[in-house]
Amino acid sequence: MKAYVLGLLYINNWEWYEEYYPATARLINEHGGKYLASGVKPDMREGNKQPSAYVLLEFPDLSSAQQWYEDPKYKPLKDLRNSGGRSEIFIIPGGT
Repeated sequence: MKAYVLGLLYINNWEWYEEYYPATARLINEHGGKYLASGVKPDMREGNKQPSAYVLLEFPDLSSAQQWYEDPKYKPLKDLRNSGGRSEIFIIPGGT
């Protein structure tokens, strides 16, 4: 069963992005994942704070998504991303 990662980003500055994106994309690919959607300022219909950006990833299964997130190579990239603001990251099991 596929799994998805939803990231909501609340960014104050984007100085980290040029280093973060290519390295993170390679790591996602190494774990069998792919980008389904990403962009800035999603059309927020409910909630209290508008995210600056979003990302939706697909992985072959829940274990692959979890292993990507817990990969030691991702830790410094998470720190880099969080240097520009804060993020909410969700790993979501796919439905039937």
